[in-house]
Amino acid sequence: MRIDGSTIALTGATSGIGLAAARVLARRAGVLVLQGPEPKPDVREILADLRGAGADVRYVSADFTDLAAAARAADAIAAEAGGGLDALIDNAGVPGTARRVLTGDGNERTLQVNYLAMVLLTERLAPHLRRGGRVVTVSSTTHRMAGLAVHDLDLATGYSPVQAYAQSKLAIVTWSATLARVLAPQGVDVVSISPGVISTDLLHAMFGARGADVAHGAARLVEALELAVPTGSYVDDGEVVPASDEARDPVVQEALARETARRLAAVATGGVR
Repeated sequence: MRIDGSTIALTGATSGIGLAAARVLARRAGVLVLQGPEPKPDVREILADLRGAGADVRYVSADFTDLAAAARAADAIAAEAGGGLDALIDNAGVPGTARRVLTGDGNERTLQVNYLAMVLLTERLAPHLRRGGRVVTVSSTTHRMAGLAVHDLDLATGYSPVQAYAQSKLAIVTWSATLARVLAPQGVDVVSISPGVISTDLLHAMFGARGADVAHGAARLVEALELAVPTGSYVDDGEVVPASDEARDPVVQEALARETARRLAAVATGGVR
């Protein structure tokens, strides 16, 4: 797809890689709809700066620890986009908490914010994606560190912050393959990426390590919109590679899709299946 003049939605856009990507996209997109967890007054300066770059920048506030809020955010993004979306970048993410935390929806917090809310929002926005458009889901090479225990996605046993984060990223890659098949008849591509090891607060919180500048990660997000790759591809720091064996297993993909649908049934009143 072409970025210039297009209508793009970007989640997790108020910090880290997301904010860096928003700064790039604000110079090229026609309409840029951003999501972040902060109330609009708290990001007024960020939005003013982005609007000075040229795009028509709009903002939707939503806390993904509440699935109903994620559903409302999808509807608000669709309204702000007006005639439809050319691209959706699912970038929002949090590190695993030091101790296992369940949301008010009853899901492990990392799983819900990084994965379940992403699925819900993407499914509700799918009818608004234009033919020739693209969904980019932001995963991580850490997805190779985890396994998907579909019967225990909340990690009631064996919880650790790293395991929670890695599992959420594995779920993203796995579900993205399913989404690619579902959206193919609509003419919408799906690409899942790892932007590389990027020096963000999330990386520091999880691993106490440093990585490349956020501008590197932002470049990978933007690049993923225009890469000429088949739908369903996984791109790791700019290189098309196979995702983990588990992520590519059709049995695992189907099991995850069923469990995801079950968990979202109470709020997912529309979208792809």
